Amino acid sequence: MIDVLAAAASVALSWGAGVLVVRALLRGTSDDAPPLAIGYGYLVGAFATTLAMRAMALAHVRWNLPVLVAILVALGALAAWLARKRPALPRAQSHVKATGIERAALAVASLLIVVRLSGIAADAMVSPLRGYDVWAHWATKTRVWLETGTLSPFVSAETWLARGDPSLYMDANPGHPGTVPLLQVWTGLFLRDWSESLIKLPWLAMAIALACAFYAQARLAGATAAVAAIATWLVMSLPVLDGHIASAGAADLFLAAALGMAAMATWRWARTRDRRMAMLAAIAAAAAATIKVEGLIWLAALLAGVVTAVNRRAGYALAIVAVAAFAGYLIFGPEQYPLLGYVLLSRPVNVTGALVDHVFVFDNWHLAGYVLIALVAWRRRALFAPALAPATITVAAMVGVVVVVFYFSSAAGGVLDETLVNRFLLHAAPTLAFYALLLVVDALAPSTANASAPAMKPADA
Repeated sequence: MIDVLAAAASVALSWGAGVLVVRALLRGTSDDAPPLAIGYGYLVGAFATTLAMRAMALAHVRWNLPVLVAILVALGALAAWLARKRPALPRAQSHVKATGIERAALAVASLLIVVRLSGIAADAMVSPLRGYDVWAHWATKTRVWLETGTLSPFVSAETWLARGDPSLYMDANPGHPGTVPLLQVWTGLFLRDWSESLIKLPWLAMAIALACAFYAQARLAGATAAVAAIATWLVMSLPVLDGHIASAGAADLFLAAALGMAAMATWRWARTRDRRMAMLAAIAAAAAATIKVEGLIWLAALLAGVVTAVNRRAGYALAIVAVAAFAGYLIFGPEQYPLLGYVLLSRPVNVTGALVDHVFVFDNWHLAGYVLIALVAWRRRALFAPALAPATITVAAMVGVVVVVFYFSSAAGGVLDETLVNRFLLHAAPTLAFYALLLVVDALAPSTANASAPAMKPADA
């Protein structure tokens, strides 16, 4: 019981500091709402925790729990002080009262989310780490760094064998970033002994944070509380997403959440031009870049949306240039070219069968693929309107990333043997889900599509 409370304290400390930072950042804006701070707060706090651990390792100081706790407490205290210095704006009031059916839908959707996450938590917290990737890529670093108290270097098997240095370690992917293992180490520092169950608590926290952030951004985008809650429940019930929460240990859930939060904040900035929301998007994007190498690939797609938000013609031109450049590579480029851990191919590999099976036939994503295609077809005339163009270009770029990685890279083998296809698509799932919601909200409230939606009231949150 003591270890359970200690593990919970590790998450709560990072989360609390992050919430205070987000509140300090957004106070004085119409976007300052508790669910938003709770959702983004965990990502910000967890990222700050790993940065503090990296700084200590860089200074050749062994990780010390009191010092790290003091850093987070100081961060939270500073954020709380800054928040008090910034006056709060009055919250916008909505003149549309929720009907009885809407209140019932909100209650039912919220209850379903709680029940779903509670069941997943019960499974995750009584089981050991499981899955090849978990042990081959991530938990290896966690266990070593927890024992050594610093970022002990991981190298390839060839280097490890050639050098024979006892200070070097190896695993299946030594090049993976250390952010996710560091979060496990952070929780492990609070425990009396190694626990494969309790070090999975950050995954449950990130799942809750994603749900809060998605709901909050949906409300800010103009969705009613009931619609936002139902959309959040649909996202949090996706089988692949739930599977990664239950079998906690891999970094894909964290990348999906960080990328989704970055995209949602970016699209909010595109509508309001509030630089503080842009700062929140930048923090989420920086976190995504340090979680997995693939984060850099996905952020390139998000950058296309940013350019479009600044200047639509420039965004369209960038998209055309990207397509032309890739076509030029296929015609004139080498047969193989290494890039960010993948090998680009100039000749496609046919993975259509496996891709169609996993997206449209198997119950990995429920009906999400069909729904997204139907919504895009329904709203085809509004996709490039000012309100939706940045999001549309981002999603189009994401589709391009999937096509290139799946059909024109060494990852095609992972699609054919079904080891990569759903993990890679998970990274984009929250972003695509929020885009689908935007299409619906924009259609239901066309008169407010180009305006800033009213912020949530405490009663609505």
